[in-house]
Amino acid sequence: MAYFTEFWNTFLVFLDHQPPGWIYFFLFVGAFMENLFPPIPGDTLIVFGAYLAGRGVISIWPAYLAMWAGSALGCLAVYGLAFWKGRAFFLRLNIRFLSKENMDYTERWFSRYGNKIIVFNRFLPTARAFVGLMAGIGQMHPVRMVMYVMLGTFLWNSLLVYLGLMVGKNWQMVIDMMKTYNQVVLGMMVVGGIGLWFWHRKKKVKIKGLADEEDMDIKLDRQA
Repeated sequence: MAYFTEFWNTFLVFLDHQPPGWIYFFLFVGAFMENLFPPIPGDTLIVFGAYLAGRGVISIWPAYLAMWAGSALGCLAVYGLAFWKGRAFFLRLNIRFLSKENMDYTERWFSRYGNKIIVFNRFLPTARAFVGLMAGIGQMHPVRMVMYVMLGTFLWNSLLVYLGLMVGKNWQMVIDMMKTYNQVVLGMMVVGGIGLWFWHRKKKVKIKGLADEEDMDIKLDRQA
């Protein structure tokens, strides 16, 4: 991980010395690739792009559109692949987090909260890397998916660009703030997930207990 961090910092220095056209291109590619390769710090790239725009190295609107398009199209590419391949393909891969039980559970969530999950997925660390995948497997309607992804990436990218422009050369401060935010939200998600797991387990035990009682009553009725 330290090697990747060093490589990324070198890349940002390299990006700072490129002509505007190449900077827009790399901003687009970086924002796109974050969806395919989550270790790429897409948020850092967006903030750094805003910092470059604030310095006058590049223009704000072409940079903003390049990063917005990259974020949205990257998520939609993952969604499109999952939509095309379908549920059966991913079950055959025998990946633990893509088990039939997890897919069934996720599909129930998408049927109930699908629009909110897609719109606010960029605000969820780690989980946002899988939202496009699960939406595709769940066969979410393409038009709805495009609308929600465009809105969600617009909200998140706008926030990061605004912060990047405001802090200027102190753009690293925004990244530190994002790291703290991600840690807090991720911690809340873990605690919530554990609580949900215990609730489901308790519910299953209760249902099993009721079923056992019914079986016992039937046996007693037959004996009588």
